[in-house]
Amino acid sequence: MSIIEKLNAVKSTVPHYWPIGSFIHHNPLKGFENMHFKDGLSKAKSIFGGQVYMDSSYYKDLYEEGKINDSIFEENIKKVLTDKGFNIPLEFAKKFLMEVSPLWSSLRVELISKVEKTDDDLYAYLQSHSLYSDEKAWLAQLIKHMTLYEINDALFGLDDKDGIEKSIIEFISRFLDEDQTTMPMPNRNLGMFEVFKLFEAVDYPKNAESFVEEAFKELQVEDIESYFLTHLLKLHGWAGFIKYRSEDPDNVSQQEYPSELIDYMAIRLYYELKAVKTNKISTFKIFAAYAEANLSDVILQLLKHKNMLFGIALDELEDKEETSKVLADHVKNELHLDALQIQHSNEVLQSKLPLTELSPILDKLREEEGYIWLKSLEDTYISHYVDEVVNVVPVKEKAIASATFCLDVRSEVMRRSIESQGAYETFGAGGFLGLPIAFVEFDKAHELFLAPAIIKPQNVVFELPVEVHEEYSSKKGTYKTTKKVLSDLKNNPYTPYIMVEAIGWIFGITLFGKTFSPIKTNKFFSKMKPSKPKTTYTLDKLSSDEIEFYVKKLHTKIIHAVLDDHDKKNCTDDDVENLRKHLLFNEALKKDLPDTLIDELKTSYQITPEDYEYQKKKLAMVGFTLEEKVSYLYKYLTMIGQVKNFPEFITIIGHGSVSDNNPFESALDCGACGGNISLPNTRALCMIANTPDVREKIKEKGIHLPENTRFMPGLHITSTDEIKFFDTEILNDEQSEKFSKIKDDFNKASQLSREERSQTLPFTNTKEEMLIKSMDWSETRPEWGLARNMGVFAGPRSYTKHLELNNRFFMHSYDYKVDNQDAEILTAIFDGPLIVGEWINLEHYFSTVDNHVYGAGSKVYHNVVSKVGVFSGNYSDLKIGLPIQSVFLEGEAYHEPVRLISFVEAPLEMVGKAVENSIAKEFILNEWIRPVIIDREAKKVYSYENGEFIVIKEI
Repeated sequence: MSIIEKLNAVKSTVPHYWPIGSFIHHNPLKGFENMHFKDGLSKAKSIFGGQVYMDSSYYKDLYEEGKINDSIFEENIKKVLTDKGFNIPLEFAKKFLMEVSPLWSSLRVELISKVEKTDDDLYAYLQSHSLYSDEKAWLAQLIKHMTLYEINDALFGLDDKDGIEKSIIEFISRFLDEDQTTMPMPNRNLGMFEVFKLFEAVDYPKNAESFVEEAFKELQVEDIESYFLTHLLKLHGWAGFIKYRSEDPDNVSQQEYPSELIDYMAIRLYYELKAVKTNKISTFKIFAAYAEANLSDVILQLLKHKNMLFGIALDELEDKEETSKVLADHVKNELHLDALQIQHSNEVLQSKLPLTELSPILDKLREEEGYIWLKSLEDTYISHYVDEVVNVVPVKEKAIASATFCLDVRSEVMRRSIESQGAYETFGAGGFLGLPIAFVEFDKAHELFLAPAIIKPQNVVFELPVEVHEEYSSKKGTYKTTKKVLSDLKNNPYTPYIMVEAIGWIFGITLFGKTFSPIKTNKFFSKMKPSKPKTTYTLDKLSSDEIEFYVKKLHTKIIHAVLDDHDKKNCTDDDVENLRKHLLFNEALKKDLPDTLIDELKTSYQITPEDYEYQKKKLAMVGFTLEEKVSYLYKYLTMIGQVKNFPEFITIIGHGSVSDNNPFESALDCGACGGNISLPNTRALCMIANTPDVREKIKEKGIHLPENTRFMPGLHITSTDEIKFFDTEILNDEQSEKFSKIKDDFNKASQLSREERSQTLPFTNTKEEMLIKSMDWSETRPEWGLARNMGVFAGPRSYTKHLELNNRFFMHSYDYKVDNQDAEILTAIFDGPLIVGEWINLEHYFSTVDNHVYGAGSKVYHNVVSKVGVFSGNYSDLKIGLPIQSVFLEGEAYHEPVRLISFVEAPLEMVGKAVENSIAKEFILNEWIRPVIIDREAKKVYSYENGEFIVIKEI
């Protein structure tokens, strides 16, 4: 295998990292989804070292609260005992899990200071089966995932690691910067490793791949794949971001400033070689020889470095005791404690088994306990909700209006509140509504990809004003200037200390106002912000002539500007047109112009035949054909099962979050829209649905939309529970009056939703306090977001309408009777919403079970770096998961980490087809979610476990 192939073989272990501007919830252990959930977690724990389940005391508390059913818990224990071949009573295993294991770690701490005799046979057994009996194997375990510079640090009291990691972060954060600094690193277009050579004045003529290969030889690394992984794990957040960039062919920053993981590895190895060159141990071969000659000392120093030595051993080392004796004493103390743990545990368990037989049984039970508890909690929820939904008899009534919300868990309380106001029918769908668009907002120049991260939009939509907006333009100019001054000062590395003095009045208002009086401060600054004019979207395709016109206009404007810069203002419009045709079509140049000017237009401004074709291709993506409009509307309506009995008003409500000083704000927006608000998708689909030719054409597909039915777009602000409607000017007077009543009902629902949600938000009892949270920049928890998510329900709303799901379920409307024999609609739900739901669920899961390894730590210490992520303090690894404030409250887990329990209302055969055809097949079959199938035709409920669907209830 080549060096690149060996790197590729391990890079899937690194979590994928999207930049924070479009923060995408993701499963940090995605690289393990080819394994069963339990096996994947076991392997991940051996690599990352973090917890993968909650402590047993956490589950025990849930058991005592009644959240884990006793009979279900016992059934799961029995299954493990049977699978592992343990011939021990159920009550024995249960007692261990309930009474012994929760105290296992604290018991060991208590025993450290006690002097007790251990059972001789047990001690001898533990000694013969311990890693300590094979010092070479013990050493191999201790240095697993340690670099050579870390080994040197451990053995000789050096501090190379801190300096190396700091140097690496300093370079890559500057190279990967996305316009946060006003002093960008020069020459980045050369690529990461080439710039690094200039940065460090490295005289090396070859590429990164060659450097890495030569570095491994110089370090005398034997297992290259393993050492690649070792280095990637040191800063796996930064490595994950570089991996993300390098694998996205459409990433603009990557196109301009290329970076690859092999570049990153070359940089890491350069600093390692530089550090160890003057150290006593400069190669792994030298280390092997040194370790063989000083094995006891090496092990002791590694244990000391990892804070694994007892105080007695540290004292003995301080007193210069013989290392072989110190190590022997340490091993003796470890085995003594191991034996006492088992002996004291048996005092509770009262087992008649010999302690030498009891020991391996307890080891296996401790290995399995996390999964036993987790599955028991999930099974309890499954049993409860299956009972709640299977016996429901739907009641159908004529709806005044319907409302489609994103399936996001935060919509559940709002939907329930709206339904309580009258005959309102609600639906749930992926927030992008099956309409992936590249959206260019009014007065912006860049595209937002409003679709799940796995989908690349093929249609571009521009937002255009439909009313005069001179005041907006004037105010915008002033506002942008103020923002630019602030931005320049904050981004310049030499001015942070004088910032307050330089802009004292405006900075002081913001700093103190948003802390002590956020509402008044927000009103003050809102007066300075321009009000956006009414807008519409470009939903129709451009003609060939229109495309040609816009490309010509673009190039002509650029040429005029460049000619002015070169003081060629005497060029006429004919001269400009001739120059354009010369550059694009090789027409003879009639005016004598400098070669430097021509070259600048070609190279710096890309006015070339290739760019001409590229720009036309881009403009050809603007808007939709009639067939595309009809197709997207049809897919949307059939996806949610709304195909007949249409009310007069069909509201489609996107969502977004509003909060201040929150780097993770995009994590609170729509995950199905790439971490952006889903209003543009909502407005675009409503505009399409209100178009007469679309309605006429969709009749051919069997959907008859009444002439008076209006699709109305809205936006749900999840941090304040406000609902705003847009494009209401399409309604006539009579419709406006009717719709006014609907808006009043929705406003009442918003208030009900706020009242219910405020019960779970700390220090929030009123609407005003909820609004303050969204604008107070000292607020660490503007909303709970998707915390406590636990399930998906894909089926008709009528089966869950009676339930209070407390914002814990993703709810996707689905009617299998509308689907075809190949289950295409259900497959699409699996391919989009289910994948996004799994990413959200497992990011919350792992950020809760071990926030230090998989989460982001406290928001209080976060600093945004390079506009790509956050790190803690002045420098650290990029934080890959959620802040502790998003999943914990006052030191206790607020999020309840369970796998996504996915209830699907459909015949088992249809579900099987959807799974087989879905790109989510791997994680479904490997149980990274818990599928539950409610098959009302067969009168059975199935759960997928251990490779098969089993009947868990007869209907």
